[in-house]
Amino acid sequence: MSKTSTTSRIIRPDILRWLPSRWEEFIGNYRLIRHFKNLLKKIRRMTRDGDVIDRNQLCFLLTGESRSGKTALVKFLVRCIVCREFDESTLNPCPGTCPACAQKPAQCGLSGLNSTLIAHDADGTETVPIHFAVIDCTLIHTTEQLRNRLVEMSEDCDGIRILYFDEVHRLIRHGMDEMLLKAVEDKQAVWFFSTAKPKDLEDMFKNRLLKLATELPTRDEMASWLFDRCIQWGIPFENEAIIRVVEKSNCIVGTALHALALASIDDQTGLTLDLVENDWVVKLDE
Repeated sequence: MSKTSTTSRIIRPDILRWLPSRWEEFIGNYRLIRHFKNLLKKIRRMTRDGDVIDRNQLCFLLTGESRSGKTALVKFLVRCIVCREFDESTLNPCPGTCPACAQKPAQCGLSGLNSTLIAHDADGTETVPIHFAVIDCTLIHTTEQLRNRLVEMSEDCDGIRILYFDEVHRLIRHGMDEMLLKAVEDKQAVWFFSTAKPKDLEDMFKNRLLKLATELPTRDEMASWLFDRCIQWGIPFENEAIIRVVEKSNCIVGTALHALALASIDDQTGLTLDLVENDWVVKLDE
């Protein structure tokens, strides 16, 4: 067994809310990342040239297992759009040094609803406002609630509006899909919908969106990612524990983060095989 050195104190992030700061820190989702990079270049070009949004190209349905990276990718995309020190060659945002990326605790103000951010050109010149709204569909239970949210979004927009509906299948269960269909067809915006249960969605709704699925990393990629995170965050670890986290998490990054958060509580023992086997609960008994 081997453990990291803890000779110096390392300030760790809020592990459960951790978001990659570079495209290279994402693992898996390689096709999805390629599409998002192309979309990023398109939107940044739109902010610079004032192009009109083509709704037929910018309505997306992200599918895949829970915690497999759907929300992280959308939030990172917006951070790249508004970063004032964006690297055009690598398509990465700055390491948190510009005012937009330095906002805490949420990166780029992305935890709240209706965040208004400003996109910048390569030389730092302000271009257009980015109106970004996150809609947690688990909190919408009536047609009136959804209608009110859609009315808020129907106001005139002096920039680009990016809308993210998380867990959209919750709305379909309440028969609200027709309201969304009309909104998608009538309102110019970049639409993202995500779900871990695409079979719950009506074909009429799915067929109006470009469908992109998440991909899980390989076991070797996942093990390497866990090793890098433990080193970066100063979490002592046992090699056997990393292998077991890969197995128990089913290579889902968001699930593995829970194991690292639990291990980070104890600076002495960290990620041990005993913790992974006996303390880290992946799924509660039904």
